[in-house]
Amino acid sequence: MPFNHSTIRTLSILMVLSTCLLVSACKSKKMVVEATKEEKRSSLSNRVLLNGILDNQLSFKTFSAKAKSAVAINKDNYDATLNIKIKNKEAIWISITTVFGIEAARVLITPARFKMMNRINGTYIDEPFSFLHQFASEEIGYDNLQAMMVGNIIEQALTYSNEAEKNNLGYSLSGFKNDLNFLVQTDDNFRITSSTLSTDNAERQVSTNYTDFALISKHPVPKDIRLTASSSAVKLELQLKYNRIALNEALEMPFTIPSKYKPLGAIR
Repeated sequence: MPFNHSTIRTLSILMVLSTCLLVSACKSKKMVVEATKEEKRSSLSNRVLLNGILDNQLSFKTFSAKAKSAVAINKDNYDATLNIKIKNKEAIWISITTVFGIEAARVLITPARFKMMNRINGTYIDEPFSFLHQFASEEIGYDNLQAMMVGNIIEQALTYSNEAEKNNLGYSLSGFKNDLNFLVQTDDNFRITSSTLSTDNAERQVSTNYTDFALISKHPVPKDIRLTASSSAVKLELQLKYNRIALNEALEMPFTIPSKYKPLGAIR
């Protein structure tokens, strides 16, 4: 389906906010009880799994990648190319290009602000990072988004997970907060292969699968990321296929909003 101005705005924001939804409740309830022998065994298993996952985490100063993207929003399907640049703990820059080679949108996310330019209709968003909290938990931070884009585990799961176990796929790590539950699955080599977030009433669920790992800087990085998010309002399916990944190169993140562009403001 061809891009139009409404599609670009929806696509750009949903691609970012779907990641927010994925990590919006991964801060699980930390159990504070007197440890029994069984709990000590579980805790030991939990530490072993977390240490294995941490050994696989990608460390970088800068990350850049080019990805082919296939997106389905409800019954509509779109193809695009994404150029992604990340400065660790500083900024995420994304350029979305149509199949015709035309840049449709540009996104810049920092710990302080969320910015997006829609080049199709000459509009922009320039809001504090808290703009994203209209759609997700206030626990969401910049670090969460960065971790998901490179296949690293989010900090909340490291801190608040309460159950780890071995299964026929590898290892699983799970936790919960209120009515929200998360499950992180790894393979036998402690590479994260999937994450699932759902509510107790099943009204919202987000699943992400990671495959086709490349060894970069001695750490496994997924080159194929598939995300499915569903709620009563929208169903989003997103596939990112990285065909170029580079670390620690000098990066430019041009983002100048033309004076003729009109602000969209916060979406309500």
